[in-house]
Amino acid sequence: MISAVILAAGMSSRMGFPKQLLELGNRPLIRIVTENVLASAVDEVTVVTGCREDEVSAAIKDLPVKIIVNPHFRQGQGSSLSLGVKAINVNTTAFLVFMCDQPLISPSIINTVIREFKERRSMALRPLYQGMPGHPVIFSYSLTSELESLQGDEGAREVLKKLGNKVDYLTVQDEAVILDVDTPESYEKLKLMVFSSKKQIGSGIL
Repeated sequence: MISAVILAAGMSSRMGFPKQLLELGNRPLIRIVTENVLASAVDEVTVVTGCREDEVSAAIKDLPVKIIVNPHFRQGQGSSLSLGVKAINVNTTAFLVFMCDQPLISPSIINTVIREFKERRSMALRPLYQGMPGHPVIFSYSLTSELESLQGDEGAREVLKKLGNKVDYLTVQDEAVILDVDTPESYEKLKLMVFSSKKQIGSGIL
């Protein structure tokens, strides 16, 4: 069994607006990301909300996902990741961690990461694009205690750092694994990229 945790609780201070609610093609990013994950080989999906949680939940309430609200989302990403990992089914063998602001990560990329993780029997595996680490990261279920203990703004990178050379890396040719939306400028760049290339996202082509 493979699980997924989508982090969609942050305030997006650099953006000035919750990234999870930004839209591409009249759909919020959290909707697109969740649809992509559901279309992959993942067996269960948990979405962690926090900031503007009513609106975020409304955007995905019709999808077959588990929604967890982090009342302490202002403490940082670590608190959300910890909650999400605690909600994972105990029968899971591995879980992936997704950010809500990477809508171009396709089901095929996700499936490639899962397949490589299984074939290599990794503890953790992370995709690389031109040497730059990206998402989604997949972890063995045996690492849940390390991720559950995260606090404040500590993210998965802290766990990866401690694992050191036990982390496997997969070189991919798709820039989507490193493209995210942190600033208004990066959002405009993403929109231009999507609409100029008619790149497929989620369940449709924009």
